Amino acid sequence: MSETNMGRVPVGDPIPLRFDPTIKQRLEELAADIGPRRFGALVRVAARRLLADPDRVPEALAQARRASADARRIPWAERPLDLDPATNTRLNQLAHEFHTDRSAIVRVALHRFLTAAGRFRHPVLREGTRTDLTYRTRVYLNRSALVRLEKLISRNGDALTAAAIRVAVRRLLDNPGDLAADLGTIGTARDLTPEVLGPRTNVHFDDDLRDQLDTLAGQLDSDRAELMRLATRQLLANPRDLDQAVTEEIYRGDANRDRLLGRDTRRRQAAADQPAHTPSRAPSPQGNPFGRRHVFRFDEDTKRRLEVLADEYGPRRVSALLRVGIRRLIAYPAADEALAQARRTDAQARALPHDPVTLKLDPPTVARFRALATRHEASPRDLVAVAVHRFLAAPGNYRPALIDEAAVSGLDEKFRVSLRPSARRDIERLAERHGTRLSSVLVRVAVRRLLDNSGDLAGDLENVAPVHDLRPADRTARVDVALDDELLAHLDALADRLGSNRQELVYLAVKRILRFHNNIENQMLDEMFRAPTSRKHLLAKHARREKIRRRGRGSDT
Repeated sequence: MSETNMGRVPVGDPIPLRFDPTIKQRLEELAADIGPRRFGALVRVAARRLLADPDRVPEALAQARRASADARRIPWAERPLDLDPATNTRLNQLAHEFHTDRSAIVRVALHRFLTAAGRFRHPVLREGTRTDLTYRTRVYLNRSALVRLEKLISRNGDALTAAAIRVAVRRLLDNPGDLAADLGTIGTARDLTPEVLGPRTNVHFDDDLRDQLDTLAGQLDSDRAELMRLATRQLLANPRDLDQAVTEEIYRGDANRDRLLGRDTRRRQAAADQPAHTPSRAPSPQGNPFGRRHVFRFDEDTKRRLEVLADEYGPRRVSALLRVGIRRLIAYPAADEALAQARRTDAQARALPHDPVTLKLDPPTVARFRALATRHEASPRDLVAVAVHRFLAAPGNYRPALIDEAAVSGLDEKFRVSLRPSARRDIERLAERHGTRLSSVLVRVAVRRLLDNSGDLAGDLENVAPVHDLRPADRTARVDVALDDELLAHLDALADRLGSNRQELVYLAVKRILRFHNNIENQMLDEMFRAPTSRKHLLAKHARREKIRRRGRGSDT
């Protein structure tokens, strides 16, 4: 097909691309607003806009890679490490010299050991028999490094992982080498989960556009797919003048250009003249719902209960039942209260228990602490939670205060409080930079800062103290349902009003329909057989099928 051909299919072979599912959905919604079959043209517009300003691509690509890595980082694996006094002192001095923590040094040592292990069997065996390991510290390592180390050590029998880590640390202490450079590259490297990309999408590119993409990818050590994912994110961030750009992309040829543009204008005008509530596609005479299918995620138990309830109304009734639930939620006047209650219930179900902590204070500080708690009618646990939150948000130069607090004596009063697991973990990481067993000291430093400057304590007690760490929502079961344009418009309007999204509202609708499903037979029939054509015949057919099905279950009703 030539460059001047009137056809919609562009010149060139299709390029397989894979996008993030959320990005793909947003692109499809944006393309649907422009007109039918506009997805490929929209992607090509994104590519041309990216190539129009190649000087900004390297920085944008690096920023996108950093954001992707931050979102996919795997938490460190916490590992206890016992050291002898001499090695512990040398490790602390080296961490102080390079202004870092011991975990970063251990990660560098472990990387060097795995890169060039050499003859390690006898040193590891000797290290495993030592009895002078009196100092225990906790280090944070990559899980992949630990797995590689265990595989390497287990070749010679038992996996003496802790002994091998100590051998790696002593090797680094004997020969630090270019430790500053390794701390910046290796010490900060994190394990990453793989990117979650959706199924393949074929988009036609002409030869010139494909060559430009390949040239830019070669200059930036990238590929077409990564550049196109960057291009689509930039397009979604700034979707300016898309109608004209997509139209130009579709009708690039000269032959019959005016006729095609005129037809497109008439179609747009006809769509604009239709009432706002009229769907873009007519319902099928067989009673099937119209509209595009959408994917929603539920937990396995909710999906099972939904299928059991839907089976009471006939086979393959899950979609109809779900749409009935959505319509009921949209018509429910107290939807905001139901959503707030569902969020509270979900947070309580996923809340992680707080970790117990003992707070020791001297008598003068105890008096100030109790007076502050009485003035604000707060518990010691709430005050400590606010103090730790403020300290972690802005720790500043806390080392002198930490040293002074470690030397304080007369800590006769004890308080049993608790902290969120993530807050306690962050406190321990900060404390480990300056020595072992300083976590409680750091909590006292945070409490003294709060006593010296309480600030807007009432607001923090309301917003910070009740916060819990939450487990991720376990919603892996997939349900596909077709939603028409009118229902989607009402659902999106409700989501905008409540500050929510489709997924959360549909999940709430399912939970409500599972609890309140009395007298919904007429609604189910209306939803299943919405088309007026042959409605009476379809309802009679449904009644006969239901009678046979219920008789097979042992019921004559």
